[in-house]
Amino acid sequence: MDTIRPKNVRNYDIVIVGGGIVGLCIGYGLAKSQLGVAILDGNDADFSASRGNFGMISISNKGGNNIPYFRLSLTSGKLWPLFAEEIRECSGIDPHFDARGKVYLFLGERELDEQKRHIEEFSRRAGAEYRNEILDRESVDELLGYVGLGGTVSGGSFSPLDGSVDPLKFYSSLLRAYRVSGGHYLSGHIVERVVRDTTTFLVTTSAGRFSAPKVVIAAGLGIPALAEQVGLRVKVRPERGQIIVTERIAQAFNYPISGFLRQNVEGTVMIGSSREYAGCDDRTTVEILKDLAKGAVERLPLLRSVQINRCWAALRPRTLDGYPIYQESGEQPGAFVVSCHSGITLSALHAGFLPKWIMEGVRDGLLEPFGMERLRNEQPA
Repeated sequence: MDTIRPKNVRNYDIVIVGGGIVGLCIGYGLAKSQLGVAILDGNDADFSASRGNFGMISISNKGGNNIPYFRLSLTSGKLWPLFAEEIRECSGIDPHFDARGKVYLFLGERELDEQKRHIEEFSRRAGAEYRNEILDRESVDELLGYVGLGGTVSGGSFSPLDGSVDPLKFYSSLLRAYRVSGGHYLSGHIVERVVRDTTTFLVTTSAGRFSAPKVVIAAGLGIPALAEQVGLRVKVRPERGQIIVTERIAQAFNYPISGFLRQNVEGTVMIGSSREYAGCDDRTTVEILKDLAKGAVERLPLLRSVQINRCWAALRPRTLDGYPIYQESGEQPGAFVVSCHSGITLSALHAGFLPKWIMEGVRDGLLEPFGMERLRNEQPA
């Protein structure tokens, strides 16, 4: 390939394509090292998982069939307290990190028995690090603050491994911390082309050109087309998630409830989140929203009279097997692809571990199982 001789190009140490949670975490970790970092983000019309997440740091339900994924998530969970405090101090915005754990509720004895078997098997495979305690109906009601469980709730479980953040506050805190650390964030830059000569990548966007010896593609559903330009064939499909947000109410329950319910600091209750494969359709649907509301009321009847304020849907990027991808291009070294379905959970690890891999080639053993080799013969999960 001919050497690129660009004109009117802005030069950086590294360019990150994608300004969602994943791209910002990597960028923040790099910017702290006094590197010249540019994050190129699209616009509000782009599909974005960061605007539709539930804010959960979920560990106890990660990796039941893939213990390396559990250990990856667990390591990130251990890093989260320091990470949350760091970005709060740097940005001046509190992400409302909460490490108290998460409750699961089960409808009927069959669901409860299935969870018992799951916990026993998970504990056997993961060892003492896995913690999730089965609770009878009375105990789980007490833990939640005597909220009055629905009649079909048979019991639950509690894991102290999990946590949560306010999704919007966290994004704002992370973005400001990245900027305060010296990072450059450029929105409205839809990447059209990534080309490499012997030492440098030229990234052409709809609004300018950028040059760097390293480029990270963390653009969610935009990854496949861009990754192909650097010699990587990555398959990512959209998973739609719909969420309901209620009016503000007094404190109703003490812990987030699985992936169904959580109460934000200001009092609103988030209900969700669905998992649907509907292509690139990010609209809400009455059928799914009704199911979400019904499931919430079945578990906590007190929500029956609470008003719904808004609903939305977002598309999450999901690899064929549902696990992350951390891959450098063999054809074009210096180009990296990062894709995951758990951007919130893995945020602390992304900020702490990925910069060293990207800039120094030091790949932590926790990342090794998540290259693309495993996907050669995979079918969609």
